[in-house]
Amino acid sequence: MLRTLLALTATLAFTPIQADHGPYIQSTAYDDGKFGEWPTETYRSSPIVGPALNYLQYSDECKDGLYTFIAPRGNKVGNPGPMILDQDGHLVWTKKYGQTYNLNVYTFKGQDYLTFWVGNDGVGGHGEGAYYMLDSTYQETYKITAANALPADLHDFHLTDQGTALITIYDIYPANLTSVSGSPQGTIYDGTFQELDLETGALLFQWRASDHFAFTDSYRPPESADIDSTAPWDFFHINSVDKDPKGNYLISSRYTSTLTYIDGRTGDIIWRLGGKHNDFTDLSNGTATNFKWQHHARFRDNGTAITVFDNASRGAGAPQSPSRGLYLDIDQEKMTVAVRHEYWNPESISSQSQGSVQVLDGGGMEEKVLIGYGHIPTWTEYRLSGEVLCNVHLGSASGDGNIMSYRVLKNRWAGNPITSPDISVYQYTAAVSWNGATEVVTWALEGANSKDSKSGTFLTAMPKEGFETLITIPADADSRYIRALGLNSTGHMLGTSKLVRWNPSSDEPVVGRHDEEDEGTGRVVGLFFGGFISALVVAALGWGVKWWWDRRGSVGEDDGERGVWQKLDRFNGDEDLSEGEMEEDAEFALLGPGRGHGLLGDDSDDPDDDDDDGGWKRS
Repeated sequence: MLRTLLALTATLAFTPIQADHGPYIQSTAYDDGKFGEWPTETYRSSPIVGPALNYLQYSDECKDGLYTFIAPRGNKVGNPGPMILDQDGHLVWTKKYGQTYNLNVYTFKGQDYLTFWVGNDGVGGHGEGAYYMLDSTYQETYKITAANALPADLHDFHLTDQGTALITIYDIYPANLTSVSGSPQGTIYDGTFQELDLETGALLFQWRASDHFAFTDSYRPPESADIDSTAPWDFFHINSVDKDPKGNYLISSRYTSTLTYIDGRTGDIIWRLGGKHNDFTDLSNGTATNFKWQHHARFRDNGTAITVFDNASRGAGAPQSPSRGLYLDIDQEKMTVAVRHEYWNPESISSQSQGSVQVLDGGGMEEKVLIGYGHIPTWTEYRLSGEVLCNVHLGSASGDGNIMSYRVLKNRWAGNPITSPDISVYQYTAAVSWNGATEVVTWALEGANSKDSKSGTFLTAMPKEGFETLITIPADADSRYIRALGLNSTGHMLGTSKLVRWNPSSDEPVVGRHDEEDEGTGRVVGLFFGGFISALVVAALGWGVKWWWDRRGSVGEDDGERGVWQKLDRFNGDEDLSEGEMEEDAEFALLGPGRGHGLLGDDSDDPDDDDDDGGWKRS
């Protein structure tokens, strides 16, 4: 037994890692659309499709142990939904929810939750849907909609330090529009937000823009002089809401180019930053208050600073100015504002809509800033001072709105799905994956001669790398059945795949995939030594491992699903690449130790573009 465990250690130490491809590096063909507008990766063990990124600039400083959260959407995204990526650019988890916005992580009552919006995003530049909160097993724990029978909008969902939820709403509301040459019986999409009790859904606070803003404050004129109930005018366009320790709110209005500070008791405006009625003295020669069409305003540093994404552009017919991230210092007593930092993309990106700014706590190191460019399929990570560290494309560089992610954020996350791993076996190779499992560090293969066998034989093991890991089955293996075991860093088994029949002489692979409707099969707990611990500890625990190994009971079920062992597809089917271009773009390079390889080298979906561009339940 000890020899077996030591063999496992040697296997993990000396076997080369095989996994999915991972990101491209400075690929001109990628940005030229030669691989399609949304290059993707497919896998042998799973039907899931993952994104293939293109790193235009890379630094090891971006490898900070955090996960990247995106929600690709648009006309060219075939499987829209929330997506989590690891620090090497590989897929970790996704699920087809449809057009998805605002994927984030919040802590509520000591537990981390994935939060995101899903619904109809084609309602005049906003959305009507619901927010979901998924626990660490990816189960839907909360579903949040607005109070007073209003539709929950896609633009913002934010949990406060008090555990309440802030959401944006677009409410059709009657209005006299004669001040802007409209109808006295006109209608508007009012910029509204609510604060809700997350447990009960009770409404705690509601605010609407038309009670406090004049229609002439808007930079977006009515599309016609005859606005009536069939064409509500979006004069305000609320797109973010935050709350400070004083109990007051900060909101962003795209169409008034204003950040507004609102009294949390009365709803009255305390001050406005930017726009036609700016209340602050700009100490930076106008560059702290001249933002336009902005997104994602958040307080920082106990209310003495604000971060915001300055789109500086709106769309067709408007000036196409470069967008920037802003870190502003504000003094609410002296009523002054100054630019602390600006963040400019090296490609001089002009994002017509959407976008995000996130300050990443350094954990003892220098803080970094992550900018998501919304309408343009790009995110960039900067040093706090503004130096670019990593510049990443998640779609081709056309910027036509067919590939977007409303925001891009980074967070810590531990995913423990209650599904089981997936496996595909062909001749002497096994492909293994487990959608959403973040704690697996090693894959082991186990063989058996009967699906009813009470014990199994260790075959080999491989460190997990990427979404899918390819494992070579030893040439001397003689088992009739094979399954994969996912192990964490201490050697505990987190789950097992189905047991699949293995015939190395067959020309057909056998696939053992988990059943989405039967999500209890993967929660197997036991002890299996992973091979990362010293030989001394191996010797001490060897007999305990043997006892567990021989007494675990049945090794699983036979799965006879057969298919075609396909070449891993990095593209999405509409690529246009000549043989010469393929060869030029097919040199491989590693991005660091232990990395997978990367190749070297319609506006109708726009939530901020309507002319060009509550119910509650715990599930």
